[in-house]
Amino acid sequence: MDDDKPIALGGDRQRATLALLLLNANREVATSKLLEGLWGAEETPATARKILQNAVRALRVVFAEHAPGDTRPPALLTCSHGYQLQVDPEKIDMFRFYRKAQAGRAELAAGRPGAAAAALREVLALWRGQALADLVETGHSWAVLTALQNARLDAMEDCYEAELANGRHQAVLGELEAMVEAEPLRERAFHQLMLALYRSGRQADALAVYQQVRVRLAEQFGLEPGRELRQLQHAILVHDPSIAAPAEPARPALVSRYGIGLGAGPEQVEPEHERPVLRPVQLVSPTTAGGRSIVSAVLIRAGFGAAGRVTDVGGALERTATTVREEVERLGGVVAGSTGSVMLALFRPASSQEDCGDQAAERAVCAAMSLRQRICFDVPDGERPQLRLAISTGEIPVRPGDAFLERLPVNGALLVDCESLLQLAEDTQVVVCDRTRKLTGSAIRYAREGGFRPQWTVQGRVRDSFARPELSDREPELDVLSSLLERVRRRSRPHLVLVQGAPGIGKSRLLAEFERQVKNAVTMRLDAGSPVTKRNVAKLAGHRPVVVFADDLHLADNAALELVEDLLDPPGPMPLLVVAAARPELFRRRPGWGAGQLHASRMTLEPVTLDPLAAAAEGRMPRLCHAAG
Repeated sequence: MDDDKPIALGGDRQRATLALLLLNANREVATSKLLEGLWGAEETPATARKILQNAVRALRVVFAEHAPGDTRPPALLTCSHGYQLQVDPEKIDMFRFYRKAQAGRAELAAGRPGAAAAALREVLALWRGQALADLVETGHSWAVLTALQNARLDAMEDCYEAELANGRHQAVLGELEAMVEAEPLRERAFHQLMLALYRSGRQADALAVYQQVRVRLAEQFGLEPGRELRQLQHAILVHDPSIAAPAEPARPALVSRYGIGLGAGPEQVEPEHERPVLRPVQLVSPTTAGGRSIVSAVLIRAGFGAAGRVTDVGGALERTATTVREEVERLGGVVAGSTGSVMLALFRPASSQEDCGDQAAERAVCAAMSLRQRICFDVPDGERPQLRLAISTGEIPVRPGDAFLERLPVNGALLVDCESLLQLAEDTQVVVCDRTRKLTGSAIRYAREGGFRPQWTVQGRVRDSFARPELSDREPELDVLSSLLERVRRRSRPHLVLVQGAPGIGKSRLLAEFERQVKNAVTMRLDAGSPVTKRNVAKLAGHRPVVVFADDLHLADNAALELVEDLLDPPGPMPLLVVAAARPELFRRRPGWGAGQLHASRMTLEPVTLDPLAAAAEGRMPRLCHAAG
């Protein structure tokens, strides 16, 4: 600028050269970096150095002709390896932006959101659209320019953080909505938008924003939202008072910890002046000198709003709570507490013999099935509530010597997962997490729901005292699959196992049983709406082995068959096992499918023939047990 008037520059190369030098002002920029920035790594013409020298010469002429009288003009120096533009940092908006943004961030960290908001608003006013928009439009894309744009987004989020802490949630709603529309992968902005919507009395809209983020991350990257976003969703669901708008404008609005009112004891709330602005939410305080224990949480929601003849809703809720307590305690659990129509029950191993948690998880599922029977089916239709149940299994910290019936600290992630499952359950459904399903799969029968994140609904018991056991035995086949997974793990080489056989022979049951037994590996299902892509599998395989299950592959379209073949041909080492089940008609349609794979196996299932004496004994066992009472 010359007396606030724009200075005309030459063509695209001259403007791009100046931009690169300004982005790296007061630092030497190698000639090779300038050439790469101007033309790209593979498109540099033979005359590139001459064009760059002409652009530098023209810029020096411009600097000399428009030098201000009272200050030293910019100096464009030739260095040993390139060029350096020496300029007063205060004359460059970028440097002023970085300095003032850091000052505003310091005010926010010091617990002064009012001053932080004012400082950040001032620094954001330096922007008048996208940086170097004319060059971006012509195709220039530089890492330093991307970093500058990300720094602007960080400053915007810091500003909204300060405004929320000042109680100005409605004032920033429009800006936050515009930001998440333009930047759909910044979880912090979505966190702020959810908080602003909730504080504006729009709880349903806040939860809808969470679902929007969850679906987008699942579809594009196969990921779940981050921990802080999931904890905020749970806090909104339970109307936790700690996320309400601040009572005083100058008080920080973010929360360091909160209790959910489900049997947790009183929390030690930190003094307001000690509360850091960006501290994440915690549900429990860390325990001292203790270990961890597996626990299964059962979340029960009984709603009487749509019931036909229930006039005394309060009395009905009390009777339901009594039933819940009876069934939970009968099976060795404890009711941790309740809020409104939601109750929480916990099951943890009662002795060292149950350390693995499978018996505790089974008791939790049995309690849920008993509650469903008593509350929904043992009462007249007009009096039964809408009942939904969810079970999630995880770990909690425990102190040495804690008795099981003592109050338990509840892990926040466990409750968030359980609440997420409860949202997916329909009336009379019991939905469990994958860990619960794996721990109880030998005793409980499940149905698998579709979608990115597998959901398992309880169908009934697999075994009981008088039920005839299954006569089939697929242990040899399971052993083969386990050995192949170990081979994949050791050699980091993809392998295909194609399980084939006639209809009803047990292919799907074999896949389901092997999936239940898989440990220390990621399992994925190839079906409609699944996240199985070459990119997702490669990303997961970088951390641990991946097992992809493809059932009924004879029904798959050509695109799915080609995807499986593509997965088995990665550019580098990959610990991947693909277990596919198909009927013989797959090879009538695609005779050569899978034949070109270097590491592939076929497993043909035949009917299992059992020892006649063992079969006869199995047949007599129910009658013997019945006769003995």
